[in-house]
Amino acid sequence: MKKSLLFLAAAAVAGVAVTGCSGNSDEKPTAIQNENTQADASGKNASANGKTGEGIRIAWWGNQKRADATIAAFDAFAEANGADFTYEYNSYDAYWETLATQSVGNNLPGIVQQVTDQYAGYINNGLLLDLNPYVESGALDLSNCDDIYISGGNYKDGFYGVSLGANVMTIMYNQDLFDAAGVKTPKMGWTWSEFVSAAREIYEKTGVQTENVALGMPRYLLEPMIRSKGQALYSEDGKGFGFDDTTKAELVQVLQDCYDLTQEGVFVNPGDQLLWKDNSERALCTGEAAMGMNWSSQFSNFAGYFDQNLAMTTQPLFDNGTEKGMYVRPAQFFSITKDCPDPETAAKAISFFINDKTANETLNGERGIPASKIIREELKTKAEGNEKKVYDFMDEVVDYCRDADPAEPSTSRQCVEVLNNNVNELMYGQMTAQECVDSWMEQSLEILAK
Repeated sequence: MKKSLLFLAAAAVAGVAVTGCSGNSDEKPTAIQNENTQADASGKNASANGKTGEGIRIAWWGNQKRADATIAAFDAFAEANGADFTYEYNSYDAYWETLATQSVGNNLPGIVQQVTDQYAGYINNGLLLDLNPYVESGALDLSNCDDIYISGGNYKDGFYGVSLGANVMTIMYNQDLFDAAGVKTPKMGWTWSEFVSAAREIYEKTGVQTENVALGMPRYLLEPMIRSKGQALYSEDGKGFGFDDTTKAELVQVLQDCYDLTQEGVFVNPGDQLLWKDNSERALCTGEAAMGMNWSSQFSNFAGYFDQNLAMTTQPLFDNGTEKGMYVRPAQFFSITKDCPDPETAAKAISFFINDKTANETLNGERGIPASKIIREELKTKAEGNEKKVYDFMDEVVDYCRDADPAEPSTSRQCVEVLNNNVNELMYGQMTAQECVDSWMEQSLEILAK
């Protein structure tokens, strides 16, 4: 066990934030703790008078806006229920470094924020509690949560995390540019060949490019295509891939198409795209690209930077796909750790966090679209403009989604980094599409076998 926990620490130090699924991708690093708590050298919380805190410690990553809203929600529960909480929050990378260190010292906070590519490692090392007993007792009320919004918390035979907000990866497009080019608006459920044709047609008629959808997050371009064949990115045991050679060949062709579109000028030049400092510089956000790919939670930001008339549609799938490929991805989870001094109260606090109307008015979907249908409808009635577009889209896109695959292997982030690097080299002509996929899979199999 000790060896595995030390691996978690090393993996956390090496980790890189996943843009878009950790809230605002433009977040600035945030100081740890709230003003009423501080951490001693061991990581334990101490109150302002120097005494060690005996309440439940709650930890998450994010900016000050998230911290203020999260603290307000938990404070409301604490006041109504006589609970005692202390808070720890930090920037994404620092959060995981701290959490891994605390796990080695058996000093984890009682409630922690989790994300899908760290999830399995913490569960397999016995660090998170199965929440099913608290669901069954009613302490954790999920009765208003649709399965597709919470299924991401399932792992093997247990349920280890409650979704705090939902995302889907989307194709965002500029409606005005499509209209100016006289190109038909993308429809929900479209195919990869239709996406490629639309990008080429707009470029040929207007010279307006499309962002290179393979750069930056190629895993999220390819995964729904794999799922549309009834297959999975990773095998069930997490030691290999879950798709066959025919699908592999089709993935190679998709990446070849992306390279060809880059060479034709249809896609934004990779040298330009990789230099964007933040999302406000993206060609889609500045009105210089017709389409791009990103998380639904980023839509309001993307459309708002320069007041672009953006819309969203589903990700393109293989032309011969027979199943729904997309899935609702939890933006984050709240999980209860083995070190929690009072799991029952922790479960009730999480239940309050996702179900209480006033708390969610304060949170205002900060971590994504809420899992509770009642809360979603409440927030939707108050949403306007681009925020309302997100709620409307999420209502519609679930018809094109099925349950997420089991939590990805704990080493999957390293596999994703290999794919990212290979795709970058492909777009610069430094390897072929076949070499890109072969190298990714060969290196990943070595990583997954560890």
